[in-house]
Amino acid sequence: MYQRNDVREGMTVRSMDGEKLGKVFAVNEDEFLIEKGLFFPKDYVCRYSEISRLEDGDIILMHGKDGLHRFSFDGTRDEDVLAGTGGGAGVGPGALGLGSTRGPSTQEEVAIPIHGERLDVVKHSTQAGEVRVHKDVVVEEQHVTVPLRRERVTVERRAVKDRPAVNASFQEETVVVPLRAEEVEVRKRPVLEEEVVIRRQAVEEERDIDETVRRERVDIDGAEDSRTLGLNSDDPLPRR
Repeated sequence: MYQRNDVREGMTVRSMDGEKLGKVFAVNEDEFLIEKGLFFPKDYVCRYSEISRLEDGDIILMHGKDGLHRFSFDGTRDEDVLAGTGGGAGVGPGALGLGSTRGPSTQEEVAIPIHGERLDVVKHSTQAGEVRVHKDVVVEEQHVTVPLRRERVTVERRAVKDRPAVNASFQEETVVVPLRAEEVEVRKRPVLEEEVVIRRQAVEEERDIDETVRRERVDIDGAEDSRTLGLNSDDPLPRR
């Protein structure tokens, strides 16, 4: 079980889920007080028996923020005070050895997010154009000279003297001598004369893009100077 020596003022108190509940601003033998909130702080009281563990200098409670009990300085009984912790009457300033006034609370920070827009350029492929190759059939005259051969007859009569005749029949007879000649037959066949090659090549070019973006600007209203606000003299935030 944890005791008073384990808890110090200024320690951060968190719930069992890790949610920040506040900071310790007063410590007594049996309880310690927590200040929760910055602009409108509220005070809560916890017993050492409610501490689950100490982790990295923070106090981890056994319950969530719903288990916190309000602390009142007037000493009147509050049904929510120490409910479920075995307590009885409300805890007043005398129970913790505190005076009627409370000292300055531990300083807390409030983070105000400042948003801005950034340009994200996403490239995607799209069809920028197309190339069509169309083939037409054209008819043209082609002249070819081809040499042709043919046979022709030459009749020559020669005198033969005193040569004995063999198988002479002394009958009428007709001798047919065939004559041959070459004729032209035209045949067409397809041949590959040439080819057209289409290549696609990726080229890279730079393009300038102008676009408007939004951002949030902080204006600080107040009479405090830069030293009170913890700001540098050259802080760029505008002030009114």
